[in-house]
Formats: sequence, C-alpha cells, structure tokens
Amino acid sequence: MSKLERLLNLMAAMVEAARPITRDEIKEKLPAGTYSDNKESFRRTFERDKDELKKIGIPILFDEATQGYSIETGASKEQSLNLEPDELAALHIAFNLVRFQTSDKDNPFWKLGSHVNQEGEVQPLTEIPLDPTLSVLLGAATERQSVNFTYNEQDREVQPHRVTFKRGRWYLTGYDLNREANRNFRVNRINGKVQLGEKGSFEPPEQIKLELNEFPWRYGEESARTVTMQVEPSQASWIISYLGEKSVQKINDDGSVVIQESVCDWKAFRSFALTFLDGAEILAPKELREGIKEWLESLL
Repeated sequence: MSKLERLLNLMAAMVEAARPITRDEIKEKLPAGTYSDNKESFRRTFERDKDELKKIGIPILFDEATQGYSIETGASKEQSLNLEPDELAALHIAFNLVRFQTSDKDNPFWKLGSHVNQEGEVQPLTEIPLDPTLSVLLGAATERQSVNFTYNEQDREVQPHRVTFKRGRWYLTGYDLNREANRNFRVNRINGKVQLGEKGSFEPPEQIKLELNEFPWRYGEESARTVTMQVEPSQASWIISYLGEKSVQKINDDGSVVIQESVCDWKAFRSFALTFLDGAEILAPKELREGIKEWLESLL
C-alpha cells in the first residue's frame, strides 16, 4: 500500500466517524495491512501519518475525554492544502468533492477542481480515468437512467443515486427495484455488462434517506449475518434516530431497545457496539455474543 493511499484511508476513517475514535478503532476500520500488527510500530507510523496530515493543513482534533481523533470537516473546506496535483486529486476523491464531466460519449472521466471561479464553477485540475463499469454507473446516476446488471449471481435492476468512494473501494447506492429498498453494491462485484434504461426515468430521493444505508458494517467480504443488540434506555432514542426505525425489533417496558442489523463486517459493528461501553449487549447470534466476550477478556 502506498503512503498516499494510507493517508487517504486514515483521513476517510476519521471523516466518516460520527464521533472521535481512538487510534486502535481507526486501525480496525482500515483495510487489512494498512498498519503493522506490532503495537509499537503501528503507534510510530500512525503518529508520523497524523503529523504529516496536520502539516498539509488537515485539521485533526484530539478529544482528551475519549482519547479519540476526528477531522473538523468544516474547517478543512476553507483551508488551502499544499499538495501536488495528483495528491490533491486523490484527496478530492476521498471527500467526494468531485465533478462528473465527459470528453466524449465513450470516454467519461473525473475532472477535479482546486478552486472555484467567479461563476461558481470548479476549475479542472487533473483527469483520472475510470474503468468501464464505473464510468457507465456514473453516467447513469447523472442522467437518471435505471441500470440492469448481475450481482452475486442474481439479476438486479437499480435506480442509481450515487457512486461513492469509501474505504478504498467504489460503491453504488441506489433503489433496488427487485427488493423495493435502498441498497449498496460494491462496483468491483458487478459482473458482465451494465444495461442502461431511458434517461430521466426516475427522480433521486433526498440525500438524508441515502445516508441511512451507509453504515460500515453493511459492507465487507463476510457473509451477511443478522445481529441482535439491546441498548440501554438512556441511549435508546439516539440509536433509533441514528439507525432508523426499520432496525428496531422491540422497545422494552423499561425503555431499552432491541435492534437488528445486517452485518457483513463484524469488526466494524463490534467497534460500534463498544462505543456504548456497558450500555449495549449483543443478544444474537450466540457465536458473536461469545466471541465479543472472549475478545474483551483477551484485552485484560
């Protein structure tokens, strides 16, 4: 993994977190191999990376109470970063500050801007070529065309709402007409040719509705498992608001809430569950409930 890719992954982990996250939590969120498994080596490399991001103007904040790190995204938009053109282009991708353009019908590409002119248009900085599937999906999302493709050996028809770069991979977010629900798709898992529908065939939903379908544990290489977790009354209203009412299985008489989530990345969900400290309990499945107990005991 290149140094630039590692810095991008580190930035993405802090930007996407809903709260300050510790150094160890950051490591768990990053792709395997980003940092060494040796604790001291990891600590030194992390500190160097953190200092380097600060030097180029990334506003990394440290919370003493939680020993967690975060990025002040509002401030980062206003700062001018001292980066080379290719580095600035990559950072723009990381923050999804990108603009879709086409040079001709068959060769779409990203044009990334370092500043805005007086007319409010982003000025082109560099061009990054895209693979054919990604190019088609970007065009379909822009033109509001339904797409048909094969995913996990199943035919899918999707209204594409957005193409996002997260955790080193591209994802398509859209409305799955077969399942009548918003879904996320790993672009590199789409097989064969993508078929396009008519332009302007649907209206995309409000952005807030898409955000509910982007939790990190819903991505991953693992087979999907339904995880049931109970959260104490003091956190019940927050978790219902955060995950949405569809995740709520039961509200108990004492005010605690039982939620269910489809989990494809257990470590990501485990990190989320641990933010509640002793205010949350994994109820099922049994192997994950026992597994988190064993993992916590190993840290003592």
